[in-house]
Amino acid sequence: MKNLLLILAAFFSLAFFSCKKEAARPVVADHIQIEVSDDKKPLDELPSWHPSEKKICVVFGYGYNEKNYVNSVLSSLEKKYGLDDGSEAGGLIFPLVYPDDFPSERVSRLPALVGDRDLAGLIVIGAPENTNYAIAKLEDEYSSQETMIPYPVYAFFPQDDVQGIEATANFVVDRAMEGSGSSDDESNKEEVLQTQVKDLDKILDNAIEYMLLTEAPLPGNEELLAHVSKIVGNSYKVSRYVDAESGLQSINHFVIEEK
Repeated sequence: MKNLLLILAAFFSLAFFSCKKEAARPVVADHIQIEVSDDKKPLDELPSWHPSEKKICVVFGYGYNEKNYVNSVLSSLEKKYGLDDGSEAGGLIFPLVYPDDFPSERVSRLPALVGDRDLAGLIVIGAPENTNYAIAKLEDEYSSQETMIPYPVYAFFPQDDVQGIEATANFVVDRAMEGSGSSDDESNKEEVLQTQVKDLDKILDNAIEYMLLTEAPLPGNEELLAHVSKIVGNSYKVSRYVDAESGLQSINHFVIEEK
């Protein structure tokens, strides 16, 4: 009788801990569902930032690199996320302005400028020519470790080679009225008007939130258009980029136009 009671006690204990372990197993959603609200408070009304070990690198390139414009955008983002000053108490955003912050005006220096920072994401705005090679170098660092680059890369309004930036970024966003980033456009890239998108700080805020919430590159599937639509906001219509010569739609390249 005593042995029977011991066996029953052991059985119920095992069942209890098995159920507890099963309940503690994390549930992984099949689809990423993130809501980005368009009616949230302005950045300058949000709580002050906190120090962050992770960093999101934001590169300001052609069309978005004028000093006063960059300072205006960063002033808004700094109040919510803080800027990385190289110290342990630094904020989330690590800004780089091309060509000012790049030795010899070489965008290929991007990996060296990032250094040993633990990136949570990379956002490139107005990417200059050969930016895709610089991003590929960052990816090579992880390829040597037999793992894919673990953080997302978003490219907005690039002046780089279309196919190259498509291959190295999670997604690419262009303005429809600018020819959707045609690789045949050899116009003077430095003559691109500044502040092409008046609410870039809001788009950046949404992009940063997406990176922090997903903690990984966005999946390159049919749902990508919906994610990009949330990031750019309800003021824009988003459609897939169509190659003028082949008529083929891009998987991860999109064009936007104001509604």
